[in-house]
Amino acid sequence: MRKPLALLAAAAAVAAALTIGAPVSAQATSSTSALESAINSLHVDDATKARYLETIKALPADWQERAARFKAGLGVTGSAWNELALSAINPNDYQCADTSLSAWLDERLEGADFSTIFIVVILGGLDIPAYDALLFNSGDTPQSYGENGEYTTTVTHELRDLKKFWDIKSDDIRGVAMHGDVLKDADRTARVIEVLWGLPAGEGKDLADLLIEVLAADPVLNADNPIFTFNAFAFTAEGDPDPVVQGIPDKIIMGDGIMKGMAGIGLDDEVAAKSILSHEFGHHVQYEDNLFDSPLTGPEATRRTELMADAFAGYFLTHKRGGTLNAKRLLPAVQSFFEVGDCSFSSDGHHGTPNQRLASSSWAADLAQDAQKQGHIMPSMTFANLFDAQLPVIVKPDAQ
Repeated sequence: MRKPLALLAAAAAVAAALTIGAPVSAQATSSTSALESAINSLHVDDATKARYLETIKALPADWQERAARFKAGLGVTGSAWNELALSAINPNDYQCADTSLSAWLDERLEGADFSTIFIVVILGGLDIPAYDALLFNSGDTPQSYGENGEYTTTVTHELRDLKKFWDIKSDDIRGVAMHGDVLKDADRTARVIEVLWGLPAGEGKDLADLLIEVLAADPVLNADNPIFTFNAFAFTAEGDPDPVVQGIPDKIIMGDGIMKGMAGIGLDDEVAAKSILSHEFGHHVQYEDNLFDSPLTGPEATRRTELMADAFAGYFLTHKRGGTLNAKRLLPAVQSFFEVGDCSFSSDGHHGTPNQRLASSSWAADLAQDAQKQGHIMPSMTFANLFDAQLPVIVKPDAQ
């Protein structure tokens, strides 16, 4: 029997294969046929199946291409959950076994129906909470972080401290919470679907009802499953000509699922939440300092920026004018980076192996702890230059 994560990966792989290397008309036919087959495999009565099949007729001919183009244009990074689920393990030279977090995620999908997983993936269900938070939560109102608001104080205070610590323009960065409850609200789900698939206003309602109904019928893969909010990401619209995103303020979006996952594997939940937020703020430092530009390309370029963000986080968390973590409390912080490492060496979304992420944040923490002038905060560009010099050491094969 395939592991739950393998089921999710298989569903995503099938969905991706339907949209690669074929004309748009062929893609639409294949995608629609596969969706119809998944609906016919659901354990529901014939009348419900007929209703679902009628609903998907509202999708435009190039529906998959539209969603892919829209998501690529926003430049939002793939979720740690998807990277973890879809990574292919390459054992050569690198130590890259499953982490405690991947095992925890496996348990969250144990017993889920494959047809339900496929329908959710191909209809963009995994994206809906993230895009709801990005496009429709301005961050103007007080946010509640965590399923029960348990991380609200930690995240709010940490974001305030990060803005004071780093030497970038940051007063416009807003913290936004991502919750799975959007997948219980047909109106909110519909407006995201309409943006993703390019549907006229009002035409996403039936598709939203279908998705919500299918999820509610599965006792495992329902809206409360942390898979839907296992993400945290930084966003800026600066330099993006897409009118859809113009006017969206700089954001750091924090999902309930990723914080729940860190607590679920026994890490200090407060420190883990701070680590995640500090990493995402590191990306905003990169945006402001134009640090995404480098001679590297493809997976190596992405790995550099992700490991650098880990390093920015490690430095802040350890610095006595930042997170002030001592050695005991620092351990779960750097462990949280290890847990979300991946081994997708050939993927443009490669974030670095678990050991590389651990090495990057640990190096930065040592830099902060060993500094002669503990009260001095290193300029972000100086820190970035030191990181680039250290990068070959951080990414060397574990066997060396």
